[in-house]
Formats: sequence, structure tokens, C-alpha cells
Amino acid sequence: MNKTRWSCLAVAVSLLFAFTAIAQQGGGQQGGANQTFTQRYGQQLNLTDDQKKQIDEMDAKFQKNNAEFLESYQKTMAEFREARQANDTAKLDALRPKVDAARAEMTKLRGAHEEKIAATFTDDQKAQWTKIKEEREARMKERAQHQ
Repeated sequence: MNKTRWSCLAVAVSLLFAFTAIAQQGGGQQGGANQTFTQRYGQQLNLTDDQKKQIDEMDAKFQKNNAEFLESYQKTMAEFREARQANDTAKLDALRPKVDAARAEMTKLRGAHEEKIAATFTDDQKAQWTKIKEEREARMKERAQHQ
């Protein structure tokens, strides 16, 4: 069961990083978290200007359509991180079902969004995107092992 949770966490977190700007308009995150998908991966995927425009429009629509959930998700995760840092096991236990449900929903939403974005890719870009996702997932698993 613990392995399943780590896998779900890794998927959710990797999807979060893939579309960072969508949920981050208000900041609070560091590093590449304020970059749009096209800023973060555009060069690696050699996206055309037309693809960038399409993807940016998809991201904006996703952000708008899911704004309420994304805000709730961020608050829930912030609460969970604070409880973990404070070593408040009672609060962690109380939040865990809410966090698990929110992660599952985020994974579902991000997965569908990612599929729409990938539909704009050429075959070469799809292959490169698969490689990027695999590398990202490996990094996430490594980080999860160190926590």
C-alpha cells in the first residue's frame, strides 16, 4: 500500500511540475514552478510558434475551468505540508483521505490535459516527451526515496 501511495504521489507531483504555471498564478513556488509548459519544455521539444500558441491557450482554458479545484488543492497540500513539518500526526491522519482524494483528482485532470497537449506534437516530439516524462519520474522517485 505504501508503494502505491508513493507511486501516486510521484505521478501527481510530476504532473504538477509539467504544468506549473497553470496552478501557480499567485506564486509561492520556486524554481521552474512559475514557468508555463511552453517556457519549460518548448525548446526541448522544439515546439513551433503555432504549437506554443495552442498549448498556451489550452493551459489558460485548463486554469480557468479548474481554478476552484486548483486553489482548493493548493490549500490542502499546504496544510498537509505544514502538519508534516510540525510532526502533527493527528492532523496528518485527518488530512490524509482529503489529500489522497485531491491527488487522485489532480492526477486525472492533469493526465487528460497532458493528453490534449501531446495531441499537438509530431511523432518526434512525442518520443522526446516520453523521454522527458520518464526522466522526470525517475527524479521524483529518487527524491521520494530520500524523504
